[in-house]
Amino acid sequence: MERKKLAPGVFITTLDAEKFNRCRITIHLRYPALRRSATDAAVLPLVLERGYAGCPDMTELSRKLARLYGADLGVDQSSAGIDRVLTVDICGIKDRFALDGENLTREYADIAFGTIFEPYLIDGVFDPEAVRIEKESLARRLDAEFNNKRLYCVRQARRKFYGDSPAGIDLGGYKSDLPNVTPQTLKAEYDRILSLASIDVMVQGADPALVEELLLQKLAGAARSPQRFAMPLAMPIIETQHFSEEIPGLTQAKLCMLFTTGGEERSGMGFTIMESFMDKLTIKSVPGRGTTVTM
Repeated sequence: MERKKLAPGVFITTLDAEKFNRCRITIHLRYPALRRSATDAAVLPLVLERGYAGCPDMTELSRKLARLYGADLGVDQSSAGIDRVLTVDICGIKDRFALDGENLTREYADIAFGTIFEPYLIDGVFDPEAVRIEKESLARRLDAEFNNKRLYCVRQARRKFYGDSPAGIDLGGYKSDLPNVTPQTLKAEYDRILSLASIDVMVQGADPALVEELLLQKLAGAARSPQRFAMPLAMPIIETQHFSEEIPGLTQAKLCMLFTTGGEERSGMGFTIMESFMDKLTIKSVPGRGTTVTM
């Protein structure tokens, strides 16, 4: 593995993939999360995945990927501590397997970099129709959270545990905020992310020199002020709290426990989330010796 700094807050990492017949280019943008724009940030990957300036039509983009020997494109968002990570990933066969000698690395990089750096805009903002469709899609996802009882239990526990702290910002956004998401607010959040994010490009099996060249071209002239990663969050030590919620039609209970550990100066998360199906739960704790959990 080789990691190289290209510019302030911009890195490229080359990974060995000699044993594989497929290659991958992944772009990670790590940026600070904000409660006020959390729902815009949740809608953004859904809109970006529909197309970019060079190929704005969703159907045509699917055809383009199919012509590249069935390449796969994905756009997603995840958490990294209290930061967020916007990821664009493209995977396909290596250059040497192209039947007509195509430069597949260039094709893959054009699509991945186009998706993240050259989104499809109408009059300087995101396509209103695409925003409307993806807002409806996100609303359905948020409504469906309740149907996955384990996921719902874990998320409810996180909300209680973190409260209004930055770590408590929901990755999937908030349904109550969806009416406030517009093409304009989405573009503002996109600009904020691009300006503040630390960019890390992972290249596996593709031509790293070409990917580096194309990346620097896309970033040329971009107004950026990359931020440092957020420091690990320490929650204050408080008395043990118990919460329960009745869920109609649920035949098997769900348990989620979150803990803080440490002394007066520190309270980092130790044993973060524990969930299981059980008939009996016993907890024994001895000061200075430790805690035993029997399920």
